[in-house]
Parts: sequence; C-alpha cells; structure tokens
Amino acid sequence: MDYNKQLDNLFIRWMDSLDEERRNLFCKDGLMLKADKPEEYVDERWNKMQRRVMFLVKDKNTPEGDDTRRWALDENMCKLSGGNVGRTGFFPNIARIFYGLQVITADNKGVGADELIKDKKNEVLQVWNTEPFAFVEAKKVAGHSCVSSEEVTKAMQRDKEFLKEEIDILRPNIILCCDAGDSQFNFITSEYFAGKEAEKIEYTYPIAPHMKCCLWYYPDDSVAVIKSYHPTRTGKQGDWVIYERVISPFRKLVTNHKI
Repeated sequence: MDYNKQLDNLFIRWMDSLDEERRNLFCKDGLMLKADKPEEYVDERWNKMQRRVMFLVKDKNTPEGDDTRRWALDENMCKLSGGNVGRTGFFPNIARIFYGLQVITADNKGVGADELIKDKKNEVLQVWNTEPFAFVEAKKVAGHSCVSSEEVTKAMQRDKEFLKEEIDILRPNIILCCDAGDSQFNFITSEYFAGKEAEKIEYTYPIAPHMKCCLWYYPDDSVAVIKSYHPTRTGKQGDWVIYERVISPFRKLVTNHKI
C-alpha cells in the first residue's frame, strides 16, 4: 500500500543522485491518480487488481520537470478529448490497450480493435477513469520531441538500480515496453529479470507481415512483458496495429495459462 508515497521517497534519493540541472528536469511518475478520488483509492484498487498494468515509455518530450501521475486529473484527459477515444492519440491508444487487457479472458478472446474503437467508447472511458495503471518514464530527465533508443538505454543503465526499485514497489504483472527500438524490453528482460527463464510467445502477425508480436512470460514471477509500439498514431498502418500487437500475444497467453 501507499505505492506513490513509497515512490516519492525513492524519487528524493533518485533526484539527489543528479546534478542540479537534471534535478530540475526530473519527472515523477507511478500510479496515475483519478479525478474526484483520493490517492488512497488508487492504492487500494491497485492492490486488489488481478492485472496490474505498467506502461513503460521513453521520456517526457517537453523540456521541464513534472509529476505525470497528475495528468489524468485534467478534465480533457478524463474525457480523452485531446485525441478522441474513438480515434487516435497517445492516451486514447493507451486507454484502449488498458481496457483490452482488463476484459480479455480465455473464453471471450477479448475485444477486437475495430469493435473497441467504434462501439466501446463509454466502456473504455469508464475503465480509464476508475481503474489504476502505472505510467513510468524509462528516462526520468525530461527531453525534447525526439529521443533515441540509445539515449534511453544509457539513462536506464545509469539509473538501473533506481528503476528496478520503482518496479519492485509497483509490482506490475503486465509490463508494456512502448519503444519500437526495444530499449525498454531489452532492459526488463536482460536486467530486471536477469537469469530467469521465460516462456516466449513470438510470431509474425498473419495479415500484417510488418508486425512482429512478442511476449515473454516469467512463470516464477507471474509477469508478462510485452513489446508494444510507441502509442502514437502509426500513419497508414492504423491504430488497430498499436492495439493488436499487444492484445494478440496476450490473448494466446491467457488461453494457455488462464490468467
């Protein structure tokens, strides 16, 4: 319990390890807070959730520090109106993936991308505004509009003990690595789960040969690590690709393990 408070104590030590300039650019993160609900609500719900989802993204792409846990308190963010929940956008894509991961079972096979975008807007918003998820920046020092996977990898290696501790505090059992360059996936699998055996679900998506699905499941820890695209629009490929690259291998995992 008190997950974000534990993280606040970690962030004090983390910031103390940085020089003054980078300390001012530090971004706190963790469990996203919910509008009209106390922080204790988020802690309690997270503690009871069967599927605790953590989105591991690159960094904050504007050059100032922040506390990203408060972003979901904004009225527009509650409505996902920056990018309509039925269309595209960074957080609408996250919301749809989060919803899909929560509702899929071995029996119902989950919700398809087209159905989700067209017919499930209200359900997605309901889950978005009530159920907690973790939003974690792999590189805690804010950057600019573009950051390379090499730079993210360097930051994670520099701060790896702090980042590992953050994950230990949150205890997610589904980790989405949102970087096409695989910097986060490589860190989680080679550093955080170093030396542990994983069951690997890897394949090329049947009707999209450009899409490589990849999920590693660590049975001893009951944690799934999934490769995801960065959750912004993918141009001609369509938003369904962002959703289905995550949901497709998780659907196979749920079928195999009834988790």
